Amino acid sequence: MAKAAKLSALMDMDDLRALPGEFLATFLPSNVIAKGYPWWTPAGDTGAFCVLFFDNLATQLSLVGMAIYVIGIPAEFVWKNFLGGVGVSIFIGNLYYSLQASKVAMRTGKMDTCAQPYGINTPGAIVKTFGVLLPAFFGELAKYGENPTPDDRMEAARVAWSIACCANFLGSLVEVAGAFIAPVLARNVPQGALLVSIGGVGMTYLGVGPIAAILESHEAHNPIVGFLPFLIIFVGFYGTRDKFCGKHIPTVGIAVLVGFLLNLLAQTAQWEKYSDKIDKATTFVGWNGLSVPDFSHMSTAATEYSSIVIGLAMQNFLGTYACNISARRVGDRYSPMESMIVDGLGSMIGALLGSPYGTTVYIGHVVYKPMGATRGYSLLNGFLWLVFGLFGFHAVIDAILPHEIFGGVLVVIGFAMASQTIESVPKRWYPATLIGLAIMFSEFIVGGMSSPNIGMRFLASGHIFISLFYTFFLMMLTDRWFLAASGIFICLFVFSFVGLIHAEKLSVEYDQFGSIKDQSAYFEQESSGMPGWKFLVTYAVSAAFCAILHLLQRWGFVEAAEEEDYRLLQLAAEKEEETVVHTAEHGAKVAEL
Repeated sequence: MAKAAKLSALMDMDDLRALPGEFLATFLPSNVIAKGYPWWTPAGDTGAFCVLFFDNLATQLSLVGMAIYVIGIPAEFVWKNFLGGVGVSIFIGNLYYSLQASKVAMRTGKMDTCAQPYGINTPGAIVKTFGVLLPAFFGELAKYGENPTPDDRMEAARVAWSIACCANFLGSLVEVAGAFIAPVLARNVPQGALLVSIGGVGMTYLGVGPIAAILESHEAHNPIVGFLPFLIIFVGFYGTRDKFCGKHIPTVGIAVLVGFLLNLLAQTAQWEKYSDKIDKATTFVGWNGLSVPDFSHMSTAATEYSSIVIGLAMQNFLGTYACNISARRVGDRYSPMESMIVDGLGSMIGALLGSPYGTTVYIGHVVYKPMGATRGYSLLNGFLWLVFGLFGFHAVIDAILPHEIFGGVLVVIGFAMASQTIESVPKRWYPATLIGLAIMFSEFIVGGMSSPNIGMRFLASGHIFISLFYTFFLMMLTDRWFLAASGIFICLFVFSFVGLIHAEKLSVEYDQFGSIKDQSAYFEQESSGMPGWKFLVTYAVSAAFCAILHLLQRWGFVEAAEEEDYRLLQLAAEKEEETVVHTAEHGAKVAEL
């Protein structure tokens, strides 16, 4: 019988022994100053800051929108109580991780060390929103009978928020305890198995979800406003490697500006409604301070929501560990235990000051590192979110910018993580890894059943053609074959015009609103011209955009197209295959003789 493995064989004890010294070394003046390690790189930190800032912004506005518009918590309560603690938590985490990067840079001599990104744990926050906030709010609201007053709703909101903050605090404690399990994971679980969790989250919540949201049509501006910024971000990151308009102009900033201008144009038809929304949002701007929840509800959070608290905490510390592995694979080695404890403490402090959402090391290091980011992007991000959280700027941004503008940022980060997951394993493990990624869709699909996503319906209608054309044009944009991409968008225009995609039935008949006729109950809840003219405009604008890029490329303003011609490679592979077949056939004939 084999001997039981020694503890040192199961655990990386070096990480555990070094932990106290790691925290002390972070605050040494020599490491804080980190002479020779840049505070800011014009291209890298500027680009990474834009990506991380708008990533955080998209997450926070989505969560607030769920609380206000889906659950029904009064907007005034949400804007004034939820975000102060979130800002403090994000500031603490980003500050520490910028100092951690300085320490590692001094220790290793690598002046290109990239700080770990930090923000709200997106999937965990979504689960907490519908698993804790929602039932707690309606459970409390039920105590006031069938017709609760506005004051009753405010009190129910206060109790539900307090319970969610208590759940966040308890989950943070579990995460800190989970840090001591990390060394066991380091020695005994394949990296690919750990990365599959964040790769799956990347594919679903950060990948497919935003793409579907861009196609949503609850607002008059969709999908026209969101699609072009998505193309700009994709070309910028994958086609021109974040040099879309020169080295020092961030692609994300360009995309947001274009989306903002398109939204202004789209809102001209309902300008009074748009301006009223902005005016109302400005009433929340000002010193909101910090709100302390009622911690007498701690027992409720611990008993009624224990499975969610413990489950999310375990997912969180596993995710933090996976992000550390991801950073290690691109050259930055951080202590997993240190990161898990910092994540837990940051979330704990946020919960004490009113944050119902846990914060964590963010997915995306694999994107920021190649951009040339160092520590400055993290520090500035944390400082701005502290100011935003305390002074109530979120509401104004929410009123001015539609969420779909930021979709491309999430897609880039999400699929970069999914790609890294595949690349991290040997080829023989591809099937196992792909199954793991597919399983991660289950929660996403179940969530969609309870809250139907109209964008998903538009993707599902004609999904064979859509998957083919979307993959095709994304490949062409990656290789900077812009004229070919323009032609694909023209095909999408034609297919959309006759109802082959984004519609239930074939038809070229349109009603007075620009919608394709005879689409039955499948799209009956839509009244804003979908399916129909909006997709036509979207694809026409996209075709024109690609044609303009082609001209700019010919004039030398955009990087030249990829020289490798996939058609020649496929032809060569086909000829090689024919040669192998002919050789085999000839050998068989010789053998027969």
